[in-house]
Amino acid sequence: MYKPPVRETSSDATAREAARGVLVITSAKVWFLLTGFAQPLVLTRLLHTDGYGLYGVVLNVLSIVNNAVVAGSIQAMSRAVTERGPGALRQGLLLHGALGVLLAGGLAAGSVALGEGLLGDPQLPPLLRLGALVVGNYCVYAALVGAFNGRRRFVTQAGLDITFATLRTALVLGLAASGLGVAGAVGGFTAASTVILLVALALTLREGRGAAPEEGALVTATRRLGFVEFSKSYAGFFLPVLVYQFVLNLVLQADLLVLKALGGRVMDPAGLNSQVGVYKAVQNFAFLPYQLLLSVTFVVFPLVSRATLEGDRETTRGFVRGALRFSALALGAMLSVLAGLPRGVLRLAYRPPIDEGYTALRALSVAQGAFALSVLGTTLVVASGRTRAATGLMAAMLTAVFAGDALALSALAPRLGVVYGTALGTLGGCLFGLLAVGLYVRSAFGGFVTAPTALRVLLATGVSAGLGACLPPLGKAATLGASAALVVVYLAALALTRELGPTELATVKRLLGRRSATRGG
Repeated sequence: MYKPPVRETSSDATAREAARGVLVITSAKVWFLLTGFAQPLVLTRLLHTDGYGLYGVVLNVLSIVNNAVVAGSIQAMSRAVTERGPGALRQGLLLHGALGVLLAGGLAAGSVALGEGLLGDPQLPPLLRLGALVVGNYCVYAALVGAFNGRRRFVTQAGLDITFATLRTALVLGLAASGLGVAGAVGGFTAASTVILLVALALTLREGRGAAPEEGALVTATRRLGFVEFSKSYAGFFLPVLVYQFVLNLVLQADLLVLKALGGRVMDPAGLNSQVGVYKAVQNFAFLPYQLLLSVTFVVFPLVSRATLEGDRETTRGFVRGALRFSALALGAMLSVLAGLPRGVLRLAYRPPIDEGYTALRALSVAQGAFALSVLGTTLVVASGRTRAATGLMAAMLTAVFAGDALALSALAPRLGVVYGTALGTLGGCLFGLLAVGLYVRSAFGGFVTAPTALRVLLATGVSAGLGACLPPLGKAATLGASAALVVVYLAALALTRELGPTELATVKRLLGRRSATRGG
């Protein structure tokens, strides 16, 4: 018997678009991570551990500002374009240009107080001044990317990510190897940010070519009035998001800076940069859960934002549940490897003595996993318009991380070392933050990661990581094989506990649009 084609609903189309958006942006993030890992792989050899530690401090300072600007700008411009159309970009760029001058100038002016005063290293101020140019470039570049995100041009957004990752790696390594050392690495980052800004501007101008010009005094007056109104509306959303992102990135990056500022009280300051270099190398792997799950936040934010504006609570609740469950499952797979084979993972990229930080990687990867879920939760809170609540939650986590790091450096570091002690302090603060975020999201949206899913993921991750911890020291090839095996064990444990089953496979097929349009019988 012939059955008519099953028509795709708007909800199905949106879900499939979200899945494809996650796929393409995740692919770009994977490339970003691969090229990013080429940097420490080479820089730890070019600059040695102490030089890499100095570069890591500069990079963390820049990342706190840059990541806040990028994420805040993408969310704010994405929302503005969603609500007002592409014309919002022109007005937004004026605001972002002014912000770039303000932030870059402020960092350059405060470089001595921060680098030589707070962090206690006279080598830092000139490096921070050079890196300040990156901050200015990011302010404008992120606004352009946000406009592409708001128009759901996920392929263009991913292409810019891939281009920038390639440029940054080539220029950072090239200038560092030319004999310029740490200054060359920072200069390469600055040059790459300038080039990608020009590329993004060119793409934006190409899309806007052919638009009808605005003419007449009345139109000019209207544009000026519109800009004032737009600025108030845009700043009303963007500034709270910027503050939220700044606090978020302090949680992400500040532990290394706390180690740099306070570690000299526990150990000989002459060897501190070397320990900071080990911690930075460990961070590169520990950040993987957060960096890979960022693709989910980029796609979910505009969808939840639109659903909230339209008052569609059921769609919002569905996005929240689906995004959190997917993220928890993906997180467990990554932690199975990072917590199960920490020494082998570090040896994939680094030479001794960096692999001595394997105990720190085990603790810090779990900390960053908790942080990644917390960020996804607070991103959903921001998308629903509750930015102050999201900022408050991140501020609570930041306080807990600062307190944990300071306590661990004073009480644990003398016995366990400054690297492992700092990682344990960060773990305690992030677990506290995850609990706070989970309770809030549950009250606001009707659920977080469900208890059955959380227990099954924890069980599967524990079994897989525990198995990895029992293995003897492995070579690089064996570590890669064992990593794949641990992921298989993790997935098998999820299947045995019925967290994964035929329903998930059917859902994937439906989202990818691979089901047949007609059926015969």
